[in-house]
Amino acid sequence: MKKNKFLALLLTCAMVLTVLAGCGSKDTPAPAEESKPAESSTYKIALIQQHQTNAFQIAVTEGAQAKAAELGVELTILSADQDAATQISQIEQCVSEGYNAILFEPVDPDGLRDAAKAAADAGVVVINVVSFCTDWENAGIAAVSCGNNIKAGENEMQHVADLLGGKGNVAILTGPSAVTDALDRLTGYENILANYPDMKQVVAPADCQWDTAKAQATVESWLSAYDLDAIVCQNDGMAVGAGNAAGADSGIVITGLDGTPDGYEAIKDGRITGTVAQDGGAMAANAVEAAVTLLNGGSLESNLLITDSVWIDASNVADYE
Repeated sequence: MKKNKFLALLLTCAMVLTVLAGCGSKDTPAPAEESKPAESSTYKIALIQQHQTNAFQIAVTEGAQAKAAELGVELTILSADQDAATQISQIEQCVSEGYNAILFEPVDPDGLRDAAKAAADAGVVVINVVSFCTDWENAGIAAVSCGNNIKAGENEMQHVADLLGGKGNVAILTGPSAVTDALDRLTGYENILANYPDMKQVVAPADCQWDTAKAQATVESWLSAYDLDAIVCQNDGMAVGAGNAAGADSGIVITGLDGTPDGYEAIKDGRITGTVAQDGGAMAANAVEAAVTLLNGGSLESNLLITDSVWIDASNVADYE
């Protein structure tokens, strides 16, 4: 009898221990699960454009968006609306919101330098797109993705010189006078004009802020005051404005720069003569890719990413549409 009671007690103890062991394995996480690191989040990248008012800038936006989607990063597009103070505030806001990289086209190459340096000092990858800050490398800017605007300007003005046979009255429409790409394009024009003393600038270059309507109004006033053989414009939007003022097949050589759909359309219908294409979409895409490479701990073969330019007129415009 005592033996049976003893066996029953042993069985009861074993059952209690089994239950306790089961509870312990259920409530206590495995060591491997405790030490598992959290999954890293997607990189946040901001693209801050000077403005978004013409086809070139739209191409910049679309190029950045396509590359961001391809690489699986989060991209925010902002426009400074040609205001340096706005752009500085946008950069500061992106830093405070924890963006990993800021890509921007400086409205003012001098005025944006300190904001860029502050962002870089905060650990943000900073890249200039389309144009660049003064002394950009010493401002902590990791790379610049742009065209060679001096060469693009030379390309455009050389074709004008060839079309005019090296002589004639020339007028120039520029972008904002403080912007690097506008200054460089003007330098390219001047480099070529120095070789053609019979090509005369009969009126001072007019800053039309890249704007089609301003260019059209300026050229309308010029046509009543000057006998012009060529109107050389620093972007396609202004060239379209000049072509609108002069009318189709005006006999005036009218050229643009950037290679945009509105420029191509104006070439086809005879409002402008030609354009030098610069691929804004590629500039933006290259900048996004460079940012991701650097954020991943990689390095760039060069921190100056240059896209080529090409002359487009009625003979080859169909190849670029």
